[in-house]
Amino acid sequence: MKKNAFLIAVIFILIIISCTRSFCEVIKSTIIGTTDDKLYVATGENIVINAGKNYGITKGDILSIYKKDEKPAMVNEISRCVIIKTEENISICNIINARIEAGKGDYVFFKRLEYGDPQLYPLIYTTLNELLAPYEDYKKIRIYVHNIYDEKNNITEFSQLIKEEILNIFKKKERLLIDTTALNEYMNFQDHYFYSDIDRSKQENINALKKKMEQFNIDAVITGYYTVKNNDIMVKLFLVDKNQEDKSIKIFTNQKDYSNKIAEIIKPYKPFKGKEFVDYKFILNIKDYLPDRDEQREIIRLESEKEMNFRFKFTETKNKFNRISPSDINIKVNDVLIRDIQRGEVYEKTFEKGKKRILVSFIPVLYDNELEIIPLKKEIKKEILLDLNDENDIFVEVFLDASYGKELAEIKVFKKKIDEKIKVKSIETIKEKLPSIELYRD
Repeated sequence: MKKNAFLIAVIFILIIISCTRSFCEVIKSTIIGTTDDKLYVATGENIVINAGKNYGITKGDILSIYKKDEKPAMVNEISRCVIIKTEENISICNIINARIEAGKGDYVFFKRLEYGDPQLYPLIYTTLNELLAPYEDYKKIRIYVHNIYDEKNNITEFSQLIKEEILNIFKKKERLLIDTTALNEYMNFQDHYFYSDIDRSKQENINALKKKMEQFNIDAVITGYYTVKNNDIMVKLFLVDKNQEDKSIKIFTNQKDYSNKIAEIIKPYKPFKGKEFVDYKFILNIKDYLPDRDEQREIIRLESEKEMNFRFKFTETKNKFNRISPSDINIKVNDVLIRDIQRGEVYEKTFEKGKKRILVSFIPVLYDNELEIIPLKKEIKKEILLDLNDENDIFVEVFLDASYGKELAEIKVFKKKIDEKIKVKSIETIKEKLPSIELYRD
C-alpha cells in the first residue's frame, strides 16, 4: 500500500513539473454542495464543485475525488464523478464509482484545459460545449475537423493556426475521437453548406453531407472561415451534427496580431471536384426447397457418398430435415458488404459512381422447420461487373435458389422500374478459373 501511495505521489509531481505554463496545471477544487444538501453522498448522487468553465471543464469530464484530510493529496482516490453541467465558476458532477462516500470539504483534482492562443480559445471552447451538449455524459464522440478558409476559400497560415488550435484543445478531451482524413475527398468548401450573409445552412447539401457522415461513422463535423475588414477579423466556425440542428459560432478579434499569417497562402483556392454518388436499390428473393420423404432419403444417401459421417448425423440421432434454404448469404459491391437486407424487401444503398463488381454467395443448409440442422459442403456464387454510363434508378435483383442439385445464384439489373430489364449493348463473359464473371454495359 505504501509503495502504491509513493508511486501515485511521484506521478502527481511529474504532472505538475510537465505543466510549466500558467494554463497547464493541476487544479485542486473543493466540493461545496451535495444532492439535497446531504452530509455525504455515494454512487448516483451529485456533488457541486467550485470550478467550471473558468478552468475549461466540460460536460463528460471524469474527475477523481479525495478526502479533505488526505496527506499527501491524490494518494487514495475515494470515488469518481462525471460532469453533467457546467457554469462559469461551478460544476455539477455525478458520482459514478464510490469506494467511500464524499461530502462537503472533500476535493477533486483535474488538469486545467490547455490552449495556445488566448484570442481563439473562447471561440473554440464555446464550440466544444455546443458539440458536447446533446450527448450522454460519457459517450465517445467521433469528430471530423475539416479545413478553415479565408473569404476566397484559400487556406492560409491563419487558417491552419485555427485548425491546429481546434485539434489541440479537442484532443485534451478523452471522449472525443478526432479524425482529419475520413471526409477529405467528399467535403466541399464551407460556403457549399452555409450562406455567408445569413446564419442558415443549405439543407440539401447538408443532408448529403450527413449521409456521408453516417457512412463513415462520423458524429459531428467542424469547418469554418474568416473575413478581414479594416483592422478586425471575424472568425466563424460551423458545427454539423448528424442528429442535431446545424450551428455557427463566431468571434471578432484584432487583425494586427495575425497579419503575417493572413497574408501567407498555403493552399490557394481550386474548384472542388467532388465524387458523385448514386443510390442503388436491391431486392433479395429466395426460393426454399421442400423435399418429400423419398427426396430426403436420396439427399442423405448422396451427401453420405461425399462425407462418410453425414448419414450418422441422422441415423445415430433424432435429427431430421424438411427444408433446404440459403444461409450465410453474402452480397458484396466492390468492397462494401450489404448488411441487413431482408427477404422480399427493397434495400437502398449509396455508392460512388463508377464500375461495380457485385458478388453474391450462399451455402445451402438443411432445416427442420426453423431449426438449423447441417450445412451442405458447397458454396454457390455469382459475380458480375457493371459498367454503366447512367446509374440513376438502378434496381439489382438477387435471386437465390436452394433446390437440391440445381442450386443457383442470379443477379439481374433493372432500370427505373422493376419490370424493365436494363438494355445491354453487350454481355461479355470473362473467363476465369471459377466463377465466370458477366460484364454488363448500357
